[in-house]
Order: sequence, then C-alpha cells, then structure tokens
Amino acid sequence: MSTFAVFGMTLDVAIAEARKATPNTKPNPIPREPPIQLTQAEWAAAVDEQAAAIMASRKVRQLSQTFDAPQYAEQFIEMAAKAGSCRDLRVRARCKLTDAEGKPLIDAKTKVQKVGWVNYSPSARKVA
Repeated sequence: MSTFAVFGMTLDVAIAEARKATPNTKPNPIPREPPIQLTQAEWAAAVDEQAAAIMASRKVRQLSQTFDAPQYAEQFIEMAAKAGSCRDLRVRARCKLTDAEGKPLIDAKTKVQKVGWVNYSPSARKVA
C-alpha cells in the first residue's frame, strides 16, 4: 500500500525555518570583543529576509502527515492554498524506486530495494 503526503513550501514554514536559522547577534568589528546583540526590529528584518530567500529557493519540505489516499492530500493542498502564500505544492507517494529503464534500485549496503518519495499524478494511477 502506498502512502501519500504533500510536499512544497508555505510562508509559515519558511518563517519557522528562518527563525531557527537566523542568529540574534552579529559579529563585532572590534577583534576579541563579544558579538553585538541585535534589536528585536533588526532580528525581525533579518528573519523576513531569510524567509523571502527560502520562499524564492527551490527547497521543499513535507508539509502534511501521511495519508492513505491521494484525495486527502489534494484536500490538504486546497486548504493550504486558501490559508496563505505557498508554492510548489505536490502530492508525492512513498514507493519502491526504479531507474529510467524500470529496474529496481538496490541499496549497495543492505541489498534491499530503495524506498522513497515520488511525484504522484492521478493519470499515472492504474485503474482496474
């Protein structure tokens, strides 16, 4: 059974990542002196710049929990689009990976077929 999840980037996730990555100090121009503490306004501006850079990049993250069916992931995409700024929202399925010729990819260390996230498209699904 496949598992489905939504991958992409939203402004809320970008801001959360920027808050974690943005330091609240800056280097002191005087050697061997402690770093200079940023004011709240300076730090907020730095976080906004970092969040804008994250939104402009191609980096995506898993935004949702895993779902049993793709229609639930599509509903999540609809709600995320209504909630605010987002980009590159896609449903991905967790399945066994194959190369371009359809041969399974085998992990060299464990000798087991690799499993990963692959873009899911409703037209590619098999109808019985």
